[in-house]
Amino acid sequence: MKNKKYILWDWNGTIVDDVGIALDAVNMMLRHVQRPEITLEEYRKAMDTPIFLFYEKFFDMEQTDFEWITRRFQSYYKEHQRELSLHEGVKELLDSFAAGDCRQIILSSSSTQIIRHYAQSFGVAGYFEKILGADDLCAAGKIERAIEYFKDNKIPREETVMIGDSVHDFEVSQTLGIDCILISEGHQDIKSLQSCGCPVIKSFKDKKSLNGLI
Repeated sequence: MKNKKYILWDWNGTIVDDVGIALDAVNMMLRHVQRPEITLEEYRKAMDTPIFLFYEKFFDMEQTDFEWITRRFQSYYKEHQRELSLHEGVKELLDSFAAGDCRQIILSSSSTQIIRHYAQSFGVAGYFEKILGADDLCAAGKIERAIEYFKDNKIPREETVMIGDSVHDFEVSQTLGIDCILISEGHQDIKSLQSCGCPVIKSFKDKKSLNGLI
């Protein structure tokens, strides 16, 4: 897995370290509906796509409006945005890819507008030639957007790698026919990630683990 010229990045949990805020937002809503709070381990083990499948594991979705969940989540996220940070080592990796003339693209289930806002606030927006985000807050259509972009831009799959933090990111890579690297500091547990059979790294700081992968 070398000589990659196209880097397809996931955003939440991969570039930005936001799993703590996400967990706090979920627990805030669980308290509101008087249901038990969950731990980080439970959160990561339950993570699923589409995101509705995750919430139905902890909420009574016949009694809880999914739109209410998405609105409350985004509101909490915005209120606590100062607690967000990039994963350690990711800025250096972005610099390294840019220096090697790699084309970097964000592929995310999050809103394009929201990603652009945070990418600019972190000073990393200039690294990406395209942000393939969603048009709404329902975290849908990631694979479809990627397929369309690859077709329109004739991106060579053998020169492309997906970097993400979830089983769904691996599924995206499989559908596209590209390599994949997963990071275990994000939104899904390492056991689930390792079941994919692709390289799983603990941190972008670990240059030894990354050596030879890209």
